[in-house]
Amino acid sequence: MSLSRSLWRSLALSLSLVLVLSLKLWSLWWIFNSTGYYLVVYYVQILWDNIHPSRENRGVYNGGVDAAATLLGAIASFSAGHVKLRWSLWAELVIFVITALQAGLLFLMNSTTNIWVCYVGFVLFRSSHQLLVPIAIFQIATSLSKELCALVFGINTFLATILKTIITLIIADKRGLGLHVNNQFYFYIGHFSLLASIYLGRGLYVLARHQRELKARGPQKEGETNNGSVAEMNGTGGCSHPACSRA
Repeated sequence: MSLSRSLWRSLALSLSLVLVLSLKLWSLWWIFNSTGYYLVVYYVQILWDNIHPSRENRGVYNGGVDAAATLLGAIASFSAGHVKLRWSLWAELVIFVITALQAGLLFLMNSTTNIWVCYVGFVLFRSSHQLLVPIAIFQIATSLSKELCALVFGINTFLATILKTIITLIIADKRGLGLHVNNQFYFYIGHFSLLASIYLGRGLYVLARHQRELKARGPQKEGETNNGSVAEMNGTGGCSHPACSRA
């Protein structure tokens, strides 16, 4: 009983913390972007075989491209630690740029007939996702204890897995729509494009709110300066005129 109570308390606390704006942003990114990312990774081999059939061609380098994507992704993850930004202000716009880039790369991969263009697009797609992973981990982990951090990441991954399974059953499975791989990638393009639009809208809102706050602080600082000047004028050294001295 005590174990179950502590588990429920931890779950309730983690859910309340996720409602914090920064945690909510990165948790939603983890759920929705990871869902699209893993669907692309799972089905890109079918896309490659559709563009460049392995049975008809000898020059098939799918394994080497996967290895290159993993290596470049590791480099991107390492370089993310050197990114210095005010994430409370720029996080949404950074996510928008990366997500829009991913949507563009998916469109390029799905529309090209050149397998090497598709290979390069996939390597860049995978690396761009890995660039944000350590940043998301850091942004979430800094506000949580170790136990709650593990719980939040577990919930995010669990929700992403559920969403990924639902999408797979609907668009890819024969019991669902059973779409051709090109049509599946059109869905993934729409998925990332929608996310990019949402991040852009939220990022512009955050910037506009920040500008309003700066403008509101300006008159306050000017008023404080004027009040300080008046106080100095009312002091002993404020005025040297004889009439003022007699007063």
